[in-house]
Order: sequence, then C-alpha cells, then structure tokens
Amino acid sequence: MSRYKKTSALKAIGKRLKKQREKEKLQIEDVVEMTGFTYKKISDVESGEETSLSYFIEICLAINIQPKDVLDFNVGSKPRFGLSSTRKEKTRLTSRIIESINQGFFKKPRYNSEVVIKLKEDFGVVSSSSNVSAILRRLVDEGSLEVIKVNNRNQYYKK
Repeated sequence: MSRYKKTSALKAIGKRLKKQREKEKLQIEDVVEMTGFTYKKISDVESGEETSLSYFIEICLAINIQPKDVLDFNVGSKPRFGLSSTRKEKTRLTSRIIESINQGFFKKPRYNSEVVIKLKEDFGVVSSSSNVSAILRRLVDEGSLEVIKVNNRNQYYKK
C-alpha cells in the first residue's frame, strides 16, 4: 500500500514558501545556511514534496513567516473517510459517559451494569456491556475515572 499524501495541500504550501522566500530576496542556498538542511530538501518542500513538521517550521523561520500564515488556506471541509457506524456509537457513548462523570454520577462507585442502565434511562442509548466496559477502561487509563476492585473480581468505577 502506498503512503497517503494530500498533494494539492503540499503543492499550495510549497508555492507559498517559495513566494515568501523570493519576497525576502533569499536564495535556496541562504535557507540552506540558516536551517542546515540540504538544497534538495528545501527544493523538494517548495515543490510540494512531503516533509516533517519540524522541517516546515524551520524553513518558515528562515524565510520570516509564521507557519500559521503559510497554512491559512482552504483544504476542504470533509475528512478523507466518514466515521463508521460502530465508531459513531462509541463516540456517542463516550460523550454520554463523560457527561455522566461531569454530573457527578461516578462520585459513588458504579458497576458497569449501572452505567448501561444510566445510558438507557437518561439518554435512550442502548449499548452492550462490553462496549461500555471498553470505554470505562479507556477513561481509567486516561485518568478520568479510577477502578476499585472488589474480591479480585468485580470492578467499580469512581471519579
């Protein structure tokens, strides 16, 4: 599988960088000296080739332009792919569970099954226990919740 590139955006960025370099009356060799990058690297970036964010930032600094100014153009309004129905459900579940955390539902330790019931009662969302459990574990990993084990088997979730 080939690596994905947003070619039109890379070309627009390269064009803007070259225009700014020329406005500053700088040669590629000048940018090479100020960045320590090769002539080919600078030339490739100006031609719309893929580059790292670090290279991009350093080139911007050398030619006296803020990266945000180079990136200020319309790249479209839709992502490359839509969100799958499975991911939409998990996103919706996650936001509802976070809302429950913020409303204090987890001040008292809660079982996974209590969370499933809460989602159905408050939001009309019916979900499997395994989906809710996966989200709760992720929120524990992120530090939004803590897990309390009882009898080395049952788990409560608490804020």
